[in-house]
Amino acid sequence: MSALAEEIVKVLGRRRKESRLELKVPEVDKVLDDLGIPTSASKGVPVHLRVARVSFSGTKRLDPAHPDAEGFPLGEMGGDPDELLELNLDETAGGEAAAEAKDRQVADQGEPEEGDAEEAESEGPVVRALVPFDFTWEPLDGVNGIGSGSNLRGKSSIVELLLWSVSGRCAVFSVAVRRWIEHVEVDWVVGAETLRVAFDADNGEVSNGAVTVIEEDGSGSTVIATFGDAETFEDAMNSVMLSRLRLESFTVSQAGKPVTHKWASYVNALWVRPKDLKSIIGKEATLSVRLMQMFIGTDWVPVLATASTVAGSLEAEQKVAAERKKTATDAMAGSRVEAQKVVKAVEAKIAALPKGTPDPAKFAQANGRIGDLVRKMHMLETQLLRQSVAADTVRQQLKAARARHHTEYEHALLTKFFHQMEPTVCPRCTAGVTDERRAAEPDEHKCSVCTSDLNLEALKANVVVADSVDDAVATALVEATAAVSEKAGEEPAPKTEIEALGEAGERVEAVMVGLREQIDVLQVTHDELVAETTLDATLSQAVEDRRLLDIELARAEGAVQALAAPVPPVDVSPVDPVQLGVAEAAEKVLSGWVKGHQDPLLTKISSEIERLVVNFGADSLSNIKLDGAANMSLRQNGDPTTYGQVTPGEQLRLKIAAVIALIKHGYGEGIGRHPGFLLLDSPAAEEMPDGDLATMVAALLEVAKEAPMQIIVATRSTGPLVELLPEEYRLIAEGDNFVW
Repeated sequence: MSALAEEIVKVLGRRRKESRLELKVPEVDKVLDDLGIPTSASKGVPVHLRVARVSFSGTKRLDPAHPDAEGFPLGEMGGDPDELLELNLDETAGGEAAAEAKDRQVADQGEPEEGDAEEAESEGPVVRALVPFDFTWEPLDGVNGIGSGSNLRGKSSIVELLLWSVSGRCAVFSVAVRRWIEHVEVDWVVGAETLRVAFDADNGEVSNGAVTVIEEDGSGSTVIATFGDAETFEDAMNSVMLSRLRLESFTVSQAGKPVTHKWASYVNALWVRPKDLKSIIGKEATLSVRLMQMFIGTDWVPVLATASTVAGSLEAEQKVAAERKKTATDAMAGSRVEAQKVVKAVEAKIAALPKGTPDPAKFAQANGRIGDLVRKMHMLETQLLRQSVAADTVRQQLKAARARHHTEYEHALLTKFFHQMEPTVCPRCTAGVTDERRAAEPDEHKCSVCTSDLNLEALKANVVVADSVDDAVATALVEATAAVSEKAGEEPAPKTEIEALGEAGERVEAVMVGLREQIDVLQVTHDELVAETTLDATLSQAVEDRRLLDIELARAEGAVQALAAPVPPVDVSPVDPVQLGVAEAAEKVLSGWVKGHQDPLLTKISSEIERLVVNFGADSLSNIKLDGAANMSLRQNGDPTTYGQVTPGEQLRLKIAAVIALIKHGYGEGIGRHPGFLLLDSPAAEEMPDGDLATMVAALLEVAKEAPMQIIVATRSTGPLVELLPEEYRLIAEGDNFVW
């Protein structure tokens, strides 16, 4: 059972009733183990870090006219304008040369004049002398200085190379330096070990790298890490340095996700330059608190870092889940409200339609009936048309039959009339017809007019016709006479063609009358329905609008009905409340322990910062207080202010003083974790006069006597370095010479 678990049980038991957790110590220990939160503290013991030797070699590419190029082979280059500025040994993005280098080119032998770069690029490859170089420097413990009489002479590039070798991250070199450096060896003293970091480089790309333990006689005995590219280089330095310096990777919660920071984040706190003054400790403000806590060295700081990260991650997950649930619930409620609003809006639109607007359903039904009636009337009219055509045919046939019958009848009458006449004289010679000759016709069978022989058969039918007439004609005359006699009522005869056609015509007329009656009935119903459905333009449009609104209303009511059922609450949170409660309680307990141990130390560190800042020449600053959140309050000429509100020059002094105070505290108390190594790049860039720089260097020398540390100051203000540092502690290029 751990002491941390016991305190967590107490904290959880003091919670409000609704959030109280009744857990036992073994259960809390199990939860802490599941969350990866240690239950024991590790005491911070400082392990020093020093650079014993820095060596790098390669090939410079100089103008053939340069004095150092004499006697070296020539080679063609691509005409890159950056390549022509090969004597810019420091990256112009930072350091003291930043402002000046943007406005001028390097003033040195062989440097192309204005326009030369563009001309060279357009003309193609240029010739350069390939001059090999091999640079070695062995800084000592204490304060070391790198200086030059002019800017862009290689000071910052040495600092960048040191950072590259110790962190595994390639620094921001100038184009020329990246191309020139081909091999690097840096000997780092870590505690009692000397480690040689060696690798080849090709335009900043690492290969053939190794970390070797160097024996006292200078021989390499054991290779402890190898690497072949930038990624494996950083991993190798992380594994080598953290364990030897007794530092731990720490995790912080960023945007609800745990992010682990390793050795490279510590390296950023070993380097102070005017470009990075936003945070008091390190390069990034988000890491300042963790770095400060680690360097101060209170026992439970690493555990607090882990607990805070775990609690922050769980809280973020819970918050996301709660927001997701709330969003879903709000979305459902909002959808229901919106659906109800839509229903009311549609109903309002329907109510706003003109009065008298018929129901679209009834309107549609009536229109359907009208269509059916029109179809039936059309069918009956088609039948009537057919019957009319039939009636016309019958009438025509009847008319023709009657005409034909009339002609036959007239002929028969005429025949009979003429054949039954009793002429008295001959129609030609007017000779008299005597009675004797008439009486002789039945006996002598001769015509009383022309004395021709008579047809005896026809004579029997009382038809007088000559025997010489054709039999067919005689027969027809006999039949016609007989028909006339029957018509006169002599005896009944069968139904004639005319009678049949007449009856057929009557039947057709009767059918037509029935069809007309049906059509008239349908027409009346049709007219009534048309009268009911005939609307003006406004009502007609209103009916269409009502139809569309009814459809919209049905949809809206369906949506309301679908959303009416309450959504059962579902706990979609992926966070175990017990784990969250234990993590939050652990963070609270550990924060109290760290604060209780750290606050007295911060008071001592703040006093040391104030003393150092005054020694650095900023005597207007006082009452400096560094709190547990890595924030700094102070007074400037008696007025309250903060670190972020003072000038960059004062921020630089405060930041350097804070790092020195942490180093001094760690070695003085024997509990700090700062390795005691510090790089100061171009401190005079922030309008620091030589007098103030000399004051700072002198103060650094005094501090170096009080606590073991190694400080490397790179500046173009060489006066204080020459004046205050012994020759073996300084690397200075006079005038326009280069450091390497």
